[in-house]
Amino acid sequence: MYQKIILAYDGSVESQQALLNCKEISQWQHAKIHLLSVVPNDTIPIGHETSYYTEQHNQVEELRRVKTLKEGVARLNEEGLEAIGELLKGDAVDQIVKYASSIGADLIMVGHKHRDNWLERWWRGSIPKALIEQSPCSVLVVIIK
Repeated sequence: MYQKIILAYDGSVESQQALLNCKEISQWQHAKIHLLSVVPNDTIPIGHETSYYTEQHNQVEELRRVKTLKEGVARLNEEGLEAIGELLKGDAVDQIVKYASSIGADLIMVGHKHRDNWLERWWRGSIPKALIEQSPCSVLVVIIK
């Protein structure tokens, strides 16, 4: 059923747990796993509330994400699974949805940790929620407690 699985992966606790679940699912199906990491585009500072990324910050973040992707792919390959890593730039939801459409993905997996503070939930938004609304395929949200 699932031949092409996308895992939104940034090395966080949430994505590490999703990676563990992804290994189990892909073994059932002999699926190819696409680890995706999305680096935001440069943003323009609007005020104190808005964070922005400098060119130097983007380069450091890209290097960190490439390293994380390589480690994730290596972990999956060691398990005998077929996996590739892709670093994308832009809005996380937009890039994941575009990539899923371009490869004909069957499943997108993403980790999620419930936030206790309503302000934190509001401020951070919900990538899993947006993916569910926009995805061309099924979305599996791995909840981290």
